[in-house]
Amino acid sequence: MPSVRAPHRTVLIAVWLAAGMPAQAESVRTGSGFAVTPGVVVTNAHVVDQCRALRVVHGEQVHDGRVLAIDRDQDLAAVRTDLPVPATLPLRASPALRLGESVVAFGFPLAGSLSREGNLTTGNVSALAGLRDDARYLQITAPVQPGNSGGPLLDEGGNVIGVITAKLDAVTIARRTGDIPQNVNFAVKVQGLERFLQDATVIYETRVTDRQLAVADIAEAVKRAAVRLECSPSGEPPSTQAARPSPQSLDPVAPPAPGAPAIAQPAPALADAERAATLARLRVASVRTPYPTTSPGLRALTIANDSSESVYKVTVGWLETPSASCPTGASAYRGRKDVYVSLAPGATRTTMSSFPANARLFCIVDAAFSPARSTRAAPGGEPAAESGPAQSEPLGPGSPGNEPAGTAQPSPADEGGATPPREENL
Repeated sequence: MPSVRAPHRTVLIAVWLAAGMPAQAESVRTGSGFAVTPGVVVTNAHVVDQCRALRVVHGEQVHDGRVLAIDRDQDLAAVRTDLPVPATLPLRASPALRLGESVVAFGFPLAGSLSREGNLTTGNVSALAGLRDDARYLQITAPVQPGNSGGPLLDEGGNVIGVITAKLDAVTIARRTGDIPQNVNFAVKVQGLERFLQDATVIYETRVTDRQLAVADIAEAVKRAAVRLECSPSGEPPSTQAARPSPQSLDPVAPPAPGAPAIAQPAPALADAERAATLARLRVASVRTPYPTTSPGLRALTIANDSSESVYKVTVGWLETPSASCPTGASAYRGRKDVYVSLAPGATRTTMSSFPANARLFCIVDAAFSPARSTRAAPGGEPAAESGPAQSEPLGPGSPGNEPAGTAQPSPADEGGATPPREENL
């Protein structure tokens, strides 16, 4: 299996887009891919690297996969599978790609929260090189999220011009410049993909882009060729049921999403008073709308855990009108939604989730606690030993809650939870 050096340092201020990058060995991460020939799927190297169990999913069909070839420098991988993917995608042969051309991105972002049938976004080629003029990449404006990694980037003729791989680390850039970057995303160029497939002796089709298709027609074609990939570094088979909606849930969000911490035993039962006190120390510190024009319902929620309990899920209640304080009682909210986010005591993390576009007030109304990471006070005031091994916060692109990148800090106005967070368009 071919293997080369690690990804180039010029992409270090970009973040990979595999969802649920593992904070522990048992976690599952997900990504996207597409068939280039029967039995062979293309994806990113960082999606399938170090996988001991790999599943390829198309609709209701699931098959095992194995890495056929991997190039960590180009961030590309080929996966062999017996999954009967209905179609393959051709690579663009000519003409040369031009700045400003329209593009279509397809993949399976935020697995367990967004549609299991995949998500399509559109944009333009905003640069013919990546960070610091890295010639291996394209820069695009089509919105992408964790889980889009490895998905195809298509031109107006429905031909592959790249493989979605990363987005600019908005938190890092904001800290450096004081401004939040808008839709700065990257894809590996099709020329690099062709060289990779040739080196791996994988047959593929090329096609000249000589006509323009409707976006809906491109969507029909790409849906037949695109797949979701589930990687388990621990060797345990990933659960493909995790992304399916629960009939009992209030919102069409499945518990738990791929990448959510595995709960091997029931969460600890807290007394009513203790539970209420713990919930009072969980708060939505800030809410932003990263893509107000293209995805007004997608929110970036910064959640702070000031309690002594580890949390793997919070239930967020929302209202359509701002309020001076969070209402008491879940029934007081216009709606509720479970958001999977791994929070150790004292941690703050940003995660992405979809809400109605008219939601304006966000409050935490419930939570589920992680027994394996829970730290409870022992007699004498010393913290008791955790029931599982100590775990560091993930440094990769996203968390079990599919966070975009980094850890945002609450603004002074949100300290103490006195002011409930309201949506802030960027």
